[in-house]
Amino acid sequence: MMLTGNHQKVAEASPLATQNVVYRVYIDDEVVGLITDKEQYEEFVVQQKKELSKQYPEQVVIKSLTNVRLEEEVTLLPLTTIDNQAVLKTVAKKANFQASAYKISIDESTFVVQDANVVSNTLLELMAYYTGEEDIQKIMDIENPIEPLMESGSQYIGAKVVEAVKVDTAYANPDEILTPEETRRMVLYGEAKPKETVIFDEDSSLWYIANDHGMTEEELILLNPQVKGLKWSELLGMELDVTPLNPMITVETEKEKVDISTIAYETEYIDDDTMVKGQTKIQQEGQNGESLKRTKIVYENGSQASLEVVEEKQLSEPVNKVVVRGTKVVSGVGNGSWVWPTTNRSVTCGYLCYSGHYAIDIQAYIGQPVYAADNGVVVSAGYSGAYGYNILINHKNGYYTRYAHLNSLSVSAGDTVQGGQTIGEAGNTGNSTGPHLHFEIRTNTGSQPSYAPNPLDFY
Repeated sequence: MMLTGNHQKVAEASPLATQNVVYRVYIDDEVVGLITDKEQYEEFVVQQKKELSKQYPEQVVIKSLTNVRLEEEVTLLPLTTIDNQAVLKTVAKKANFQASAYKISIDESTFVVQDANVVSNTLLELMAYYTGEEDIQKIMDIENPIEPLMESGSQYIGAKVVEAVKVDTAYANPDEILTPEETRRMVLYGEAKPKETVIFDEDSSLWYIANDHGMTEEELILLNPQVKGLKWSELLGMELDVTPLNPMITVETEKEKVDISTIAYETEYIDDDTMVKGQTKIQQEGQNGESLKRTKIVYENGSQASLEVVEEKQLSEPVNKVVVRGTKVVSGVGNGSWVWPTTNRSVTCGYLCYSGHYAIDIQAYIGQPVYAADNGVVVSAGYSGAYGYNILINHKNGYYTRYAHLNSLSVSAGDTVQGGQTIGEAGNTGNSTGPHLHFEIRTNTGSQPSYAPNPLDFY
């Protein structure tokens, strides 16, 4: 019945509309439309999984949708007005098709990866980078514990990741799951993609590229393991990651450092009045002792974090050297306490400064005092050819000394002299080009080189 104005009109009866079963589609509880065929939807989901499996072949399982639901209802709408394909396209775009993966949690940071082994392997690479390949192998060999050092040196004795690294199975959108390469980068510097890359060209070398980007060659190789073992020609054209190393984790390494120090022995003297003064004999050889200091050094990602001395001990006692020395004074016998023969120590012509000069020439002025180099008896004192005025003293301990080119003599043959006693004055006599003191130490009075040691060796 229809009312028009004040009149009532009876409408013509129409046939009843057909009732149809349809499905209202929700994504994240938001209605996206209706579909007429549930089987078509299910076939569509299976096909989508197949396509995703082809696109992401590494993923083992593509999980059923969790954010899409269908609710059956009855509608009077004609089925021809419902666009199944439009709704399915929306499902393909917004539905959370998820693949099996591994969720990695490091402190408060999380990410999902295809292969959790890549994380553990990268952590091992980082530990090897900070300790060295050989040391990390020793650390990981639990069947053969590292022995403490007992000699000077250092070695790594421990390595660990400070943060807790948790691995859980999970499902995630395939495009959010990191590939092995992306996983490795995430651990090394917290990004899935390189921040900076360079091309290895004809002017490049690994060292040059590393140095140019403020890193070591070892760091560059850690970031680009694919370059290991490659020849220069094989590197040409390769794109290299030069993103600065900034690990998500902290590698704590522990190093043991040992220093062995020498404890010097002392010399102990025993006086013997039966031995001539100046004579000595070794009663006991000295032997140095040793002490050990063990230090523990902790590094965090290669930077020193702490240092602690954990052990200090003496390994061996020093053994004193014992020397017996004579105290008996015998007139005219040298005691080995050599006195410089004048007051000037400037040597103008050294030992063998020319062929046959088995002596030293000491700068002097005419009249400068000349001293006996040790106790002894004057063998000769006078003028003798090229030597001019000279004195020869026998020290009666296996040594003779000669003082030549003198200006004057204060002693005579047969005189007993004491070390430091004035025996004459320097001059310019004999074969001399200017005032000086010609000084020899000999083991006899001959002129053979084997009997003329270098006087400077006695002072």
